[in-house]
Amino acid sequence: MLFDEMNPLYMAMAKELVPALKDSAGQVLQAEFTLESDDPAAIAEDFAPAGEFPMIRLTLESTSKGTYQHQFVMEKALAGHIFGWMVGEDPPAEITEEHFDAVKEVVNQMLGQIQAAFDGEEFAFKAGEVTIEEIASGDDLTLPEDGTVAVYRFKRGEEEAEYTVTHIVQGELAAAAASDAKEEGEADEKAEVEAEVDAEGDDSGISKELAAELTGDLSESDDAPGDGDFDDLLSGGEMVQASAAEFDEFSESAGLGVADNKLDMLLDVNLDITVELGRKVMNVEEILRMGKGSVIELNKLAGEPVDILVNGKKLAEGEVVVIEDHFGVRLTHLINPRERIRSLGK
Repeated sequence: MLFDEMNPLYMAMAKELVPALKDSAGQVLQAEFTLESDDPAAIAEDFAPAGEFPMIRLTLESTSKGTYQHQFVMEKALAGHIFGWMVGEDPPAEITEEHFDAVKEVVNQMLGQIQAAFDGEEFAFKAGEVTIEEIASGDDLTLPEDGTVAVYRFKRGEEEAEYTVTHIVQGELAAAAASDAKEEGEADEKAEVEAEVDAEGDDSGISKELAAELTGDLSESDDAPGDGDFDDLLSGGEMVQASAAEFDEFSESAGLGVADNKLDMLLDVNLDITVELGRKVMNVEEILRMGKGSVIELNKLAGEPVDILVNGKKLAEGEVVVIEDHFGVRLTHLINPRERIRSLGK
């Protein structure tokens, strides 16, 4: 879709998106953020993303009133900062795949919160899978021919450092795409039927004028008969009596399937979270000898991270902290999101 066609839709959504991004980032990363953005503009021929290479690029697809392809481009060092914000540590000296996974996790959580905030609103949307990759230079940056670009500038808390993320969007109106596909399909169907009529010639028992009329009826009707029915008609087959089918009425909610709801139906499910300090295998005799004051030596050394389990499956690692009068645990390492989802299904 050209920029002039997409701009009114995306411009209206962009104004709602900036505060939603700021709020979701603050909730996910547990800090106050200030966020500014220029109005989206058409991609210029000399376009270059804000920042210096190497960079990382996150891509995803969203569906709303149309289908949009998104690219979020940021400096590679920002991935380390995001990881550090997540675990409450300084950014790592070297950025690895583990830190990329942390960025994906933050983006997925932010998308979940933004989708929930927009649910039922004019700009409600569904987001697809997030992918992330490193970009060494501008030659590796794939840009759409038509689309929009906006630069987000943000600061975290009282920090002076300013970070930038370039947002590139390409879109296509779903309704227009569906209409073009339908017209193309109808044209192919009409051409195919006309070819069959020409091949049969005058021996088909039907005039070309009537065949042309039937061809038009077939291409205009949503409930047109299949190719086999039309072949029987051209070859002089027996005509059958047809009537409209009657179906029971269903409520609006009856048509909703699992594919539409995806994971939304699971978001309110309660899960048990367990923090495991360590384990010890003991026989019955040892357990019977235990008494008040007995000490059980665990399999972990002092200072080692503890395991965080969700429904018995390992989700992350962390360190024990004290919050006022209560114990807590600070996450220091997250299991790969793909493996985390797989473990929840076992």
